[in-house]
Amino acid sequence: MVGGRSRRGPRTGRAVPAPLVALALGLVGIVALATVGARAAGSAPAVGTGGADSAGGSLVVLSLNTYKGQADPDALADLVRDRNPDLVALPEARGDLRRRLASRLDDDQGGSGYRAYSADDTNDASGMTVFVRSSLGRPTVTQDRTGTFPTIVVDLPRSAPGVASGLRFVAIHPRSPRPGGTGSWARDVSGLSRWCGAGRPTVVAGDMNSTEDHQVFADATAECTDAGSVTGDGLTGTWPSWLPGFLGAQIDHVLTAGGPRPTAFEVVPAAGTDHRAILARIGEG
Repeated sequence: MVGGRSRRGPRTGRAVPAPLVALALGLVGIVALATVGARAAGSAPAVGTGGADSAGGSLVVLSLNTYKGQADPDALADLVRDRNPDLVALPEARGDLRRRLASRLDDDQGGSGYRAYSADDTNDASGMTVFVRSSLGRPTVTQDRTGTFPTIVVDLPRSAPGVASGLRFVAIHPRSPRPGGTGSWARDVSGLSRWCGAGRPTVVAGDMNSTEDHQVFADATAECTDAGSVTGDGLTGTWPSWLPGFLGAQIDHVLTAGGPRPTAFEVVPAAGTDHRAILARIGEG
């Protein structure tokens, strides 16, 4: 107040009634929720297909936690056939699921188009299965057992086309946090830094049991690029699949380091598992 008068200018209109303000804010909220919900229900098919259809030497990565091998094998094989990914990471794919997928996809086991590689943990609760497109050449494949569950490391040959040339693909599954005991989870997630900071072209994919809001994940992946986040789809939940995507958590990730860059990302439904599948297109940086 100056000299007993307000410094604001004179009122030229009537005050808006509070109920109308509340209604307007409510409509804004509904529109925002609908927008997020539409994204979370299943991202737009931005990734396209891999293989011969990949543009500019890019490649497509698919990852899905198969929930102790309970994912529907026919539906998953159909998803692979439909989207034609170049690299596939399947945490917890084991037993009958692994065999049935291989019978449809693996060149050496009656299928066509891929080579399969697998690793089991000590009690067969959380193995890992990887499919690599045959046209990428014969990779060097090793198992890394420094974490709770086995990691499969695929080193593609220099003769692989485009961004795949000399690429390292890491299929990984840090353990989940448990009430009253998060030490093993934190150690496993911290181990992601080993792959993000390796100084070579790398793609890391799998169920990482962490979101970007977990500080241990953010620190470990500081030298990686998260495909969901960088393409604007980092909020669509991948787990649990029975919740709408906008209420779930994105704990499945595709990360890149050392040159390759994500250009598109999708979250898609998958039958028989408590996770949604993710696909990412990876191009040269």
